[in-house]
Amino acid sequence: MTAAGPTPPAAVPAETARPTDPASIPEQGTQARERKAYFRRLDDGRYAPNDIAGGVWAAKTVSGRILGGLVTHVLEQEQSAPGYRLARLTVDMFRAIPMAPLTVTTALVRAGGRIRVADAHLSHDGTLIGRATAVFLRPSTNAPGEIWRPDRGEWTAPEPGDPRLAAGTVNPRIEGLPMLAGERPDGPLGPTRGVQRGGMWVRELHPVVEGMPMTPLTRVGLVADMTSATTHRGTGGIQYINTDWSLNLVREPVGEFLGVLARDQHAVDGVSFGQATIHDAAGLLGTCTVTALANPGRADPTRFPR
Repeated sequence: MTAAGPTPPAAVPAETARPTDPASIPEQGTQARERKAYFRRLDDGRYAPNDIAGGVWAAKTVSGRILGGLVTHVLEQEQSAPGYRLARLTVDMFRAIPMAPLTVTTALVRAGGRIRVADAHLSHDGTLIGRATAVFLRPSTNAPGEIWRPDRGEWTAPEPGDPRLAAGTVNPRIEGLPMLAGERPDGPLGPTRGVQRGGMWVRELHPVVEGMPMTPLTRVGLVADMTSATTHRGTGGIQYINTDWSLNLVREPVGEFLGVLARDQHAVDGVSFGQATIHDAAGLLGTCTVTALANPGRADPTRFPR
């Protein structure tokens, strides 16, 4: 849903879910699996999640990673414009995301010659559960001169059919290749064997919205939230939950495989940040940063859809 006008969206109007509305009841078992998309769009414009969209932090909630894909999809559909590229997308998640129909409302904040800014509000039954800001920039040419940058080495994307790839048996949503040999791409919540750098190549196996194609930007929106798990998984497993993520991109994504490689992490008094670089078949694509809170013992891998 697009809100007209140059100002951010106002308070989201209340909605009432009808008790007999089948979209308010999450599907179970193979029925949702056969649907293949994380969400289906209802006639009233809301997005109803299938149970394959579930998260690991609480029962009957949508994964923050999957929500990121939905937000990216809606902003790309409603607020992108020819000649501009998505350069930053920040998503704030300040309430649990229920496994129930969600409303996403967007508004154009600024339409300039070189910059375009849009906001999105996410709600359920009139309660705001998250928000996002997208910044689209008009590309030109690099400025003259040399600027310092670290030696990043090379991290090559896998090819389709690579024998090292595996679709997860615990998490059926992705095909993954860990940076370190011996790591299980389908068991990302467990403890590591030692203190080590996290990294994962991922190809998403499910579209975000039923009947809509998976775009390169939507794929990036789906992996952005993985920055938290990649930067915060350690010898105790996953013990931090992120409250947001902020993705910076310098070009259009290339290919279906996207890599998330831990760059930095630091925590004081239970408040942490994590930063990762984002890669694709053409090399470095951008960075993603998350803010996280200590949340020990709450992530449950049995909540992955089966």
